[in-house]
Amino acid sequence: MKKYFYLAIFLMFFSLYGFAYSSKLPIKWGRVAKSEFEIKSFRGDTSADAIILCDFGDIKITNRTFYTRHVRIKILNDRGLKYANIEIPYQSRNKHDDIITLKAQSYNLEDGRIVKYKLKRGKYSDIKIDDKWRKKVINMSDVKAGSIIEYYYTIASLDFIKLDDWYFQSEIPTLWSEVRFDAPRQFIYLVTYQKGKTLSAEEEIKFSKNLEWLYNTKRLKRRIELNEKDRVLYTSPDNNYKVWVINNMKKKIIMRNLSGIKSADGFISVKDYYPRLKFHLFESSGRLPWIYRPLIFTTLDEYETSSRWELWHSHRQTGYVHYQLDTWLEMNEKMLESKYFGMQLIKHFNYKPVFDSILPGKNSSREKMIAIYDFVNQTMRWNGQYSAKVYKGLTEPYGRKKGTSSEINMLMIYLLRRAGLEADPVLLRTSNLGMPETVYPAHNQFNHVIALVRIEGEMYLLDAIDQTKPYNMLPEKDLFTKGWIVNKHNYGWVNVKANTETGSR
Repeated sequence: MKKYFYLAIFLMFFSLYGFAYSSKLPIKWGRVAKSEFEIKSFRGDTSADAIILCDFGDIKITNRTFYTRHVRIKILNDRGLKYANIEIPYQSRNKHDDIITLKAQSYNLEDGRIVKYKLKRGKYSDIKIDDKWRKKVINMSDVKAGSIIEYYYTIASLDFIKLDDWYFQSEIPTLWSEVRFDAPRQFIYLVTYQKGKTLSAEEEIKFSKNLEWLYNTKRLKRRIELNEKDRVLYTSPDNNYKVWVINNMKKKIIMRNLSGIKSADGFISVKDYYPRLKFHLFESSGRLPWIYRPLIFTTLDEYETSSRWELWHSHRQTGYVHYQLDTWLEMNEKMLESKYFGMQLIKHFNYKPVFDSILPGKNSSREKMIAIYDFVNQTMRWNGQYSAKVYKGLTEPYGRKKGTSSEINMLMIYLLRRAGLEADPVLLRTSNLGMPETVYPAHNQFNHVIALVRIEGEMYLLDAIDQTKPYNMLPEKDLFTKGWIVNKHNYGWVNVKANTETGSR
């Protein structure tokens, strides 16, 4: 990473003892003080183009997960005007997310008086990203160097198992970042504070033992022991990784005076360097009230492809729910048995005409691998969408000669296996999204799948979506990350470091 100077002092306050916190908010809508206009720079970083005065988030679990966010930004110069253009992504498929509140306004100091400009509805745009995602785009008006802007939104989401991460830091300085989390009695969440890189291999082993204790200990005993430890499950020696077990309580974490980090070397996401809070549902069991039953749907394999009406009528609602965070072994087995993943490699696909045209004269395993890669790479056109599952089978996209990243690469893996090669799918989180979660088995974090081929002790990683790349060159977004090998016995993580023929375990 380039040389960055963390010029501000990090001050963190964790509500470890009194989990119930004051309802007083750090920021109130429409109440801007003249003293905020007097802020001209961030101490120690005079090059900042804008400053986040306050970034406040509140996460509540009820029948939905309600994400509320209120952000206030001071624009310092003309280069900072880009921060007046706000984008709020949300999952539109199956009404996964509903934006129930969205507002924005700007302020200028004119003749010693604060003048407010409310944003008109016509300035809000709704743009489709792909079949799953859309985004609200806000173009703030009446903004100039010296202006203050603020925006506020609430999203009602069907996130239950893996909630959105909260990032305390940004590419511009942040004076105050605060997040509050409210978990009801029916849910047990693992709330993880992580600063910088993830755990070392040695620390990961230590944490895994604590997590194993959580899996295997009866509820009453673990509740008593966790209460004695202020609900802390694990803390790393450097305090950069800390895990709480939150149930039927509230939690608040604040960080202040954070310098900005704009970029990172290579293709590593800069977000990997921001301190963050992560939320994973560990357990929910018993007879849940009716309002909590959407949790049942979100755990189903067909949730991504079925409407709520279809899910409701195809699955009996008994009211009893038992959900527990998968182990990596359980996640691996579910992917193998999924009709949208592992089972696609078992279904019949008419591959013989393909082999008759591309394999004659190809005697070695390596020659066969290259021939199959070249065929898929040149025959199939990527539609620009990343995907970790195959929802329409392999025959349909092959007929169209066009498909998602998973359709193209799973087709390649199918052909590699039928040619007698040892080939496995590798679940990937593209590097622009940050490093994957390697501690908790969150399968929904992956957005891509590539192929791993083993030939005579050598390991080849293949991705056929980019028609400009030969077999031994991976696309840039595949690099500097880790992938999960889905295999019945030889499963686990593989490092994807550089676009060469092989990766390393």
